[in-house]
Amino acid sequence: MLKIFWDKDNIAFVGNQVNSTEHSHCVLQVFLSLDEPLQVTVENEQISGKCIIINKNVRHIFTCGNKIRLSVLIEPSSNFAKELIKKIDGNYLLCENGIDMLQQKAAALTDTNDKQRYIDFIQDFAECLGVKRNSGVLDERITALLEILQNCDCYDHTIENFANSVCLSSSRLSHLFREQIGVPLKSYILFHQLEKTFTALLNGANITDAAMLAGFDSPSHFSATVKKWMGMPVSASIKDSEFLKVFI
Repeated sequence: MLKIFWDKDNIAFVGNQVNSTEHSHCVLQVFLSLDEPLQVTVENEQISGKCIIINKNVRHIFTCGNKIRLSVLIEPSSNFAKELIKKIDGNYLLCENGIDMLQQKAAALTDTNDKQRYIDFIQDFAECLGVKRNSGVLDERITALLEILQNCDCYDHTIENFANSVCLSSSRLSHLFREQIGVPLKSYILFHQLEKTFTALLNGANITDAAMLAGFDSPSHFSATVKKWMGMPVSASIKDSEFLKVFI
């Protein structure tokens, strides 16, 4: 079983199917064992540790070895990622302090559908590393946009379309969204499209219908995006998977 937790600036995978061939991508990636140290190959260097954070655009290979592992992809332009990057000296960061507590919380995610547990886990992870994430009251137009995306049933995922929906210009909406959410609107919309496609796939739709429903140009466009962001093919991402959307 593979559980996928989908948040506004990160995607987490928990299970024994968290594997990838050698790849690099524009997102940061966290690997966390639930017991003994795990192994990750980073730019041809073998790294061992209980928690390893890989910097963006760094080649790496990971195999879970049929053991349950947790992997988190963090959107690189988010405040979360920016704060983490400050902690990384080079290609990766080995984390040691507070990891036993994080392992216990990660293990609890394997047998629950309680989204609050994942929210608590990410918050504990950020605090463990001394990283702050966004908080505060959102502008009502950003709240309205998030509600539109939450209940989206449209094929037009352009910024212009969403800007018209909240009576702002495209540039103003993009600026306001990044200021308040900490993620570029274009990247957030792509996250939304991936989430919508995965939801359709896990509800039984075929890849063509699911990709087109979410506004991708083609199934191959969706597949290429999944490979770029997740380091694994679509088939591995949805096999025996359970999809849990965390944010509202």
